[in-house]
Amino acid sequence: MISTKRKPFPTGQSRGITLPASMEISEEVSMAASDRLIIMDTTGEVPEAKLLQFFMQYVEPAFKNWWQAEKRASKRPGGFRVMQAGAPAPSKAVKPPEPTVVKPEVQIRPVVCPRCAGQISWNVDQGLEGFCPYCGLFLRLTPG
Repeated sequence: MISTKRKPFPTGQSRGITLPASMEISEEVSMAASDRLIIMDTTGEVPEAKLLQFFMQYVEPAFKNWWQAEKRASKRPGGFRVMQAGAPAPSKAVKPPEPTVVKPEVQIRPVVCPRCAGQISWNVDQGLEGFCPYCGLFLRLTPG
């Protein structure tokens, strides 16, 4: 997997980016994009229509859910603060946490929606079939 950041450069009326040399790049490339994301098959094996369908069904909804969660998490107060040089360190004693044993009254199973990647806490006592609360996909869990 390659993770990189590249600076776009002007190419006529469009902008271009360079692809890493370690990638397999054929003569034709299949692409699908939204206003902020792009996905491409650099081998050109996947037809554009299939890649666009995959992008709209799986990538775009999962990205939106993930990015909204990231934005909410970054707005939470009480993060780290930078200490000034020479400032005394806080000297508050920390009491070690006491272990607690909790018996769950209901059987909860973590489930990830295959369409939108939404994380669901599934109450198995209410059945093995239901709908994703994020995208409405019908889900059927397999026992086991």
